Amino acid sequence: ESGQAYKGEVIGIVGPNAIGKTTFIRILAGQIEPDSGYTTSTAFRISYKPQYLDRRIEGCVSVEECLKSVNSDALKEDNWLFIDVIKRLKIDRLFNKDLDSLSGGELQKFYIAYTLIRDADIYLLDEPSSHIDVEDQLSVARVIKRIARLRKTPIFVIDHNLLLIDYSIDRLMVFSGTPGREGHGNSPDSVAKALNSFLKSMNITMRRDPESGRPRINKPDSYLDRQQKTLGQYFYIE
Repeated sequence: ESGQAYKGEVIGIVGPNAIGKTTFIRILAGQIEPDSGYTTSTAFRISYKPQYLDRRIEGCVSVEECLKSVNSDALKEDNWLFIDVIKRLKIDRLFNKDLDSLSGGELQKFYIAYTLIRDADIYLLDEPSSHIDVEDQLSVARVIKRIARLRKTPIFVIDHNLLLIDYSIDRLMVFSGTPGREGHGNSPDSVAKALNSFLKSMNITMRRDPESGRPRINKPDSYLDRQQKTLGQYFYIE
């Protein structure tokens, strides 16, 4: 479906594997052409973090060199990007490391920073929570939301991690269809409505932990699971 993205908002994208989410993002990034219809994203500057990350970037070796190659100002300690991205994601601790020596989580955080410190009109992040622990996922979620607000640019985020989705997004796109054959992406909708629809399609219910406030998946056929399904509240916000 057609839709609009607004300045300063984060749009989440969820759906089963092999349903077309990455294809959609790659179309927005200008990497592949759509079979039909059109997109105006090619008129904008795009910064894209792919799902699969390369340990080699042409023209640089270390983390610091690679970050400098896209925005040298962001590495100055008084720069807002250094404070809000580099420092929050603890990338400054990795400056002297080569990309090929980073762990999976470190490489993921590097690429998130590498993508977000670029000057762009639209940011695209495919699976930014992959390989990173829960606390770092929360940091990534906060960084994504803050960058969208401060840069006044839309950010699209594909992720299976509902913790990151819950903490960072403003609206949500749900993809459905037959995996590996055809997929359909709905227009961005409210988080509550779209996530409820997605969880219903997966026959999963979630609650919000009363102590941490984090979303938790209910045990299948538990009291809460049955109660929420009866009420039609697969994503229980209150």
